[in-house]
Amino acid sequence: MNSLDFAIRQMIDEDLAIVAEIEAGVFTDWYRMYRKPQDALAERTIKELRYSTSLDPGANLVAIAADGAMIGFVLARTWGEVGWFGTFGVATQFHGLGIGRALIEGVTTHLRKNCRIIGLETMPESGNNIGLYTKTGYAVTFPTLILELSLIQQADHLSGMGAGDIILWGGSDEAAKPGMLDGMRAISNAIVSGLDYTREIEAVHEHRLGETFVAMDGGSVAGFAIVRTVPYRGQDTTGRGYIHILCVHPEADTDAVLLNLLQQIWSRCTSTGLTLLVTGIGGRYQSALGLLMQHGFRGVRAAVRMVDRSSATEAFELSADMNLSRWAG
Repeated sequence: MNSLDFAIRQMIDEDLAIVAEIEAGVFTDWYRMYRKPQDALAERTIKELRYSTSLDPGANLVAIAADGAMIGFVLARTWGEVGWFGTFGVATQFHGLGIGRALIEGVTTHLRKNCRIIGLETMPESGNNIGLYTKTGYAVTFPTLILELSLIQQADHLSGMGAGDIILWGGSDEAAKPGMLDGMRAISNAIVSGLDYTREIEAVHEHRLGETFVAMDGGSVAGFAIVRTVPYRGQDTTGRGYIHILCVHPEADTDAVLLNLLQQIWSRCTSTGLTLLVTGIGGRYQSALGLLMQHGFRGVRAAVRMVDRSSATEAFELSADMNLSRWAG
């Protein structure tokens, strides 16, 4: 097959079941090619995809063949003036026909309208993808290190937080929530100008996928962590939770605030039967990475982080701040 007629359009809710099917098929093929053989991946849940696409509906796209069949998709979201895309996939039998490039160009055009920084993440084995992203304007920057924390092994270090000391944004008084959101927005903006995680906080709460933990210093928010406690895929019995985002105000005592948040997370997650936490941190946050390892995290693998060349220069510079997040859905 040398050519194919197709069109790119915005993803709608009715597309999500097919997106889940294509995504599971594409990544099952990828894992079998580049890593040890394994069973087929379970599909991402519709609930999870509905949450993922809610962060910037116009950025989520699908490729549709002339006969009406969906043959590719890209998920994306924005965090204020920071945008990224992923997961992205084209059905294996339709590779090499320009579908992937059209999806990337479409989502990049959308994100450039409002974002100062645009990025993505991919696997280091994905040479073809890295080449494709490079051709469409992205440059390799710092890697992302994927970390794990055993809640069982770190019990002595992280236990002891009383239930009354856990501060959950979703469980706070309604009158207090806007001010707490303002505080969390101020933290992310202090780390990267224009970065705003507050819609992510609201979406995780709205779709009942996890909790946002808050560390206070007097009457001010000193740090926060968005923790996903509901699996991304169906049939997941691994006992994993995900620190989706964790930030500490640059002027706070980073280690003390980090420990407070980890103790809150430990107490809540172990009470619900979770045994492992997974997170990711961009390599530009070297000092934060060292602190995480001091608190029991260990590196398990890495991903390649890429940034659109038109992005603000700070995306290519080292930072002394604490900002855990991944540019991967």
